[in-house]
Amino acid sequence: LFLMLIAAYDLSAYIVMCTRFLHDIYAAFVCTIYISDGIIGVQERFAESSWDEAFFAYYLALMVVVVALLLHYAGSYRVLSARLRGILADYAVPLAVVLCVGVSYSTRAVGVARISMPRDFQPTQVDDDGAHRAWFQGPGSVWWTPLVALLASVPIVALFYIDQLFSCILGQKPELGLRKGQYYHSSFLIIGVCNFVFPMFGMPFVTASLPHSPEFVKALTDYDPHTKTVKRVHESRIAPLLVYLFCFLALAVPSVLEVCPEGIVNGVLTFVGLQGILPGTGNQLIDRVVLLFTAPSEFPTNRPYSQLPYPRVHLYTLIQLACLACCWGMRYTGPLALAFPLVIVLYVPFRLTVLPKVCACTSLCRAKCMTPPCHACLACNPRGHPWLSPCHACLACMSLVGGRVGVCHC
Repeated sequence: LFLMLIAAYDLSAYIVMCTRFLHDIYAAFVCTIYISDGIIGVQERFAESSWDEAFFAYYLALMVVVVALLLHYAGSYRVLSARLRGILADYAVPLAVVLCVGVSYSTRAVGVARISMPRDFQPTQVDDDGAHRAWFQGPGSVWWTPLVALLASVPIVALFYIDQLFSCILGQKPELGLRKGQYYHSSFLIIGVCNFVFPMFGMPFVTASLPHSPEFVKALTDYDPHTKTVKRVHESRIAPLLVYLFCFLALAVPSVLEVCPEGIVNGVLTFVGLQGILPGTGNQLIDRVVLLFTAPSEFPTNRPYSQLPYPRVHLYTLIQLACLACCWGMRYTGPLALAFPLVIVLYVPFRLTVLPKVCACTSLCRAKCMTPPCHACLACNPRGHPWLSPCHACLACMSLVGGRVGVCHC
């Protein structure tokens, strides 16, 4: 209900208050969760299974990650044809999974835990009396259940607001080269309707997610082999339709998934997280973390923040890392972990009030700024604060991406 009201009253527009300062933090947080879940899944197997089975699952997970990474960067190889390199890069994960599944069947000396799927088309939840729950759960057995659910849904709504809209923003960035219209409110309405109906039948919530959304766009992109710039994005409904069709077929024919070892699943989770935060993938926070360990003589000169004093850039990076650590701290607060999007929301006033005083615009920044002030921009200056509108290159504005005259990229 809240999600549909957000879409109806155009409240998605307020996501503009969350600039790239938060985009990079949240993207890094989600990707590190995937990496953590994959590693923890492997570690738990050492306590649940014999050591030989656990080590074999560990090797399968590591093999998936290594092979997928090698194939993911096949586009930069100097051998094979350009078309073949593109195919290897596009299908890096499926090829790695098929190879590792074959390796898992190469020995019978070690037991391999594989995915277990239900064979009957019925609810999987079993009640205390041993009976499977009914398909339709309804809004609740007593009249006050919906009222309690409305209150309990506030942190989940905040999670969906951040997750859905950040995924839309990062999946439709100008540098990704999309040409068709963008969408925010309509997608929010769709997930609002789905999340209003599906849970009544015991089905999970749906929402966009990182890093899948931007990575899906990159998978449909043709790049120039020399400059690595975007040549064309194949924008059509066929690709997502095929994705969901294959997901349905995998559920309709569970034996297809049961050949996959659980260790490979942990490896895929780890690779998905790494794919979203590796240096050069578009997350400026990760790129600037690398600069913390880079000699000053090796600093890049073609980055939008190259014109700024690097002590200020490093300070800004450390502030973002501290914010990322706070998000991870909320993950270990038990029942309060679902409220971590509220921490993300609190970073908005932090960016507007505290950050500009710490990372103020310097004279060097003003001297080299090539774009005019952006006083009218809601993202830079939502309340008319004078210290938020010096220039696009200012760390207080947190543009750090350059821009054309008259266009704000905060």
